[in-house]
Amino acid sequence: MNWQGIDEQRFANYQSWVNQQGNYCGSYAAAVLLAYYQDYFDETIIPEYLREVNSSKEQALIAVLQLIIQPFGLPTLPIELSMGINRYFRRFAANYRVRQTPFGGWQRVKKRLDNHQPIIVGLSKKKGSTYGNHWVVAYAYAKAENDQYLLKVHDLWGNYAAIVPASWLNGTVSFPTQSIHF
Repeated sequence: MNWQGIDEQRFANYQSWVNQQGNYCGSYAAAVLLAYYQDYFDETIIPEYLREVNSSKEQALIAVLQLIIQPFGLPTLPIELSMGINRYFRRFAANYRVRQTPFGGWQRVKKRLDNHQPIIVGLSKKKGSTYGNHWVVAYAYAKAENDQYLLKVHDLWGNYAAIVPASWLNGTVSFPTQSIHF
């Protein structure tokens, strides 16, 4: 298959970032997205006391994101996740913001991945997701022989190169294309 987007090896450093705490997949997905931008775009997007560049240690960053995004440990909708990440930015990296799509989002996913930008995507149990309702970080896509699109994602359960059908997609959270230049 011909994958479009970002090389999966760029996400190997986050392989151990596994959500074992229940409903915190939104906070974990935000941590992976922010760490990627810190490692490959802007070192200042995360303060050094929360995470050093290229570190595989995520505990401090995730603890802060859980407090900001999911203080009660409840699952998140796209708007809640994007608002939480934007609260993080107001406190730690004021020059940034993210936006969300509440449903679907394939065009946004394709646009971001064509621009080599990872994107947080929601997977829907109602659309067949074997993960249930879950947030993951997508970084590549490909068209399968059956003309269906697939996404390569960090699933936050220990597989940084999981492949899921794009048909499971339900909602996205991402940086605006024009705000990031690689």
